[in-house]
Amino acid sequence: MARRALFAPNRLLTYAIAVLTAAVLCSSAGPAAAAAPHAPPSPAGSSPPPIRWQNCRDLTGAPVDPTVADCAKHRVPRDYAHPADGSVEIVLLRHRATDPERRRGALFVNPGGPGSSGLHTAYRADRFLEPEVLAQYDVIGFDPRGVNLSDPLKCFRSQSAHDNALLGRLVVPVGGKQVAATMAAAARHTAACAQNAGPLLAHMTTLDAARDLDRLRQAAGESRLSFVGFSYGTLLGATYANLYPRRVDAMVLDGAVDPQLRSHDGLAYDRRRADGMELALTEFLRVCDAADDRCAFSTGDPRRRLDRILTRLRGGPLRLPDGTDMTLSAVTSLLADSLATPARLPGLARTLALLDAAPHAPRTAVADRSGPSAQHPSAHDEGAHDESAHDRASTTDDEDEAAVSEPPYRGDDSEPAYNCLDKPYPASPRTWPGRADRWERTAPHFGRMIAMESAVCATWPERPARADRYTGPWNRPTDRPVLVIGNLYDPTTQYRFAERLTEQLGRAELVTVDMIGHTALGMSACADEITTRYLLGGAPAHARVCTPDDPPFTIRD
Repeated sequence: MARRALFAPNRLLTYAIAVLTAAVLCSSAGPAAAAAPHAPPSPAGSSPPPIRWQNCRDLTGAPVDPTVADCAKHRVPRDYAHPADGSVEIVLLRHRATDPERRRGALFVNPGGPGSSGLHTAYRADRFLEPEVLAQYDVIGFDPRGVNLSDPLKCFRSQSAHDNALLGRLVVPVGGKQVAATMAAAARHTAACAQNAGPLLAHMTTLDAARDLDRLRQAAGESRLSFVGFSYGTLLGATYANLYPRRVDAMVLDGAVDPQLRSHDGLAYDRRRADGMELALTEFLRVCDAADDRCAFSTGDPRRRLDRILTRLRGGPLRLPDGTDMTLSAVTSLLADSLATPARLPGLARTLALLDAAPHAPRTAVADRSGPSAQHPSAHDEGAHDESAHDRASTTDDEDEAAVSEPPYRGDDSEPAYNCLDKPYPASPRTWPGRADRWERTAPHFGRMIAMESAVCATWPERPARADRYTGPWNRPTDRPVLVIGNLYDPTTQYRFAERLTEQLGRAELVTVDMIGHTALGMSACADEITTRYLLGGAPAHARVCTPDDPPFTIRD
């Protein structure tokens, strides 16, 4: 059986990544995290000092096996145009090569997001890299600036301040009241960021992250970069390849974005994301229908049954036999997450079968309300409504007092920070509700969700026009071709994005995987073998089509 990949759609991965990271690197709030003061970073134009690797437990208090991995903190300029103005402390984890005598160098990895921690990704690199790669490379993961342990960008001073500000925010708001509440929550979010996020807020771009990556490469003692990026990490890789094309050795980009579209028109990019989710859902329903009794949702017409479920959910939550109440937001989130992770598709089919026969929850049940992770969807957010000025003015008055006595804010706001600066959106909150209605007509299952994800960007305190960000060109040739991997039915970054990235890069080869799911490494032996050969110095495959190791609804399910 293939190793399970670590990557799923950003919108709902924030909580999962936090749990995974905590299992490997404990929160920096503990006593062990109070590291000795660091010297300021070297000027942006000079070579950085070497990375000082240390025992992870000594550095962060984390229970990392010291025979496998070590950790470090390394400072980079906060503002590369004015390096004396301050710095950001980047936290790294190095999974050391298992055969040091054959070591080729360091392989940097990024799991995407934006806003996902790379520490656990490196520590569990065996989930997506073959043993021969692990033998010859130190695999280095890092938290990009503002993410997790790397001077996390925080808009809230306490967890209750976060929860109160985002109260009423829904993944799929339906009707005037729900939409207004979601837009108001987005405006409160931006108000808190304006007051509390600090000077790093203006320097949360992929361009800055790519500059950081180059300094980390130098500090690790590598003359050239080897890199594996997933999802948003493909944008980080593509940006690096075009800033420093002669410094690239090997680069694998799995689950690709369309960098040209993403950096010039956030709305058009997100609209195509919704189309990709619809394509993946159609394929899931087709495969389920063909699987007969191996798919629990195959009886009758699966699409008609699904649409009936979603229509009923607009009238209120449905109650499963175990007593769980499922709202429209929860079911839409379940669809998105499951389509991104192939191993979840049989479970999705079973849940849909139960929902099709489920009664409405009693009227006393709570109406559609997002939980903590769903209330904080990914950072493709966009907007506020007419009451936003009042909301912005009144959200943070009590935060100082609350922070004294209440638990600190557990998360960070790096995902909207990167997206709202990298992806240009109109600063017109009033347009979001109508856009959600229009997108729902052409992408009926996901259009409303994707349209509303970006609501926070309409009133974000920093605007793309003022940011130091990279928008191309994307065609600067690297010495070796970049290896791009795309799934035919990727719901998060649709296959056409992988084709366009391959076309836009100066030198690239595309490997296609005929599967439902977001990213392929660790789930297709064919793609794994091609990647291994490439990382170990071979030529990338040309126009290859691979299959997954465990298609859904096979006999093994």
